[in-house]
Amino acid sequence: MKTTVVTSCLMCLTIFVAAQDPEFPKNEFIMHLRLHNGMVTTFHSSPDSYVGGLQLIPQWTVVENHLRIGAVAGGFYTAKKLQALAGPTISLKLKTFSLKNLGSGGNINLALDHLWGTEQQRLLGGSVNVDIFNLIVPGISVHRDYHLNDWWIQGTIAFRISKLKKIPHP
Repeated sequence: MKTTVVTSCLMCLTIFVAAQDPEFPKNEFIMHLRLHNGMVTTFHSSPDSYVGGLQLIPQWTVVENHLRIGAVAGGFYTAKKLQALAGPTISLKLKTFSLKNLGSGGNINLALDHLWGTEQQRLLGGSVNVDIFNLIVPGISVHRDYHLNDWWIQGTIAFRISKLKKIPHP
C-alpha cells in the first residue's frame, strides 16, 4: 500500500513538473532563419576556407518537452562559389532555464544534422544552441564532410520567424 501511494505521488509530481515546462510544447511548429559563419578546414593544410550563409530550419515537436524533428535548407558561400545544402535535423532539449515566477527564459538544445551540398558535400554533425526567450538562438556548430574529408566549424545565430502561440490564461 505504501509503495502504491509513493508511486502515485511521484507520477503526479512528474506530470505536474512536465506540464510546467513551456519549452518544446506539444504539436508546436517553429521556423528559424539562421546565419552561419566560419571555416572549412582539414586541420593539416592551410589556408582554411571561409564559409558563411543563410538557412531556413522548420521543425515540429514530436516528443513534448524533449524532441523536435525538421529540415535544414539554405545557401552558403565558400571556395569563391555560391552553393546550397539541405537535409534532416533533430533537436534534443538538454536544459530549460527557469525564471521562477516569470516562466521560462529559454533552453539549451543539441541539434544533429545530416546535410547534402550541391558540390558533393556530405555533412554529418551538429550544434549546441542557446534558445533565448524562444526568439534568438546563438550557437556553435561542427560538421564533418565525410566525402571531401573536411571539417566545418561555425558560429551561428538564428532568429525565430514563425509566430508565437498565444497561450490562453484561465
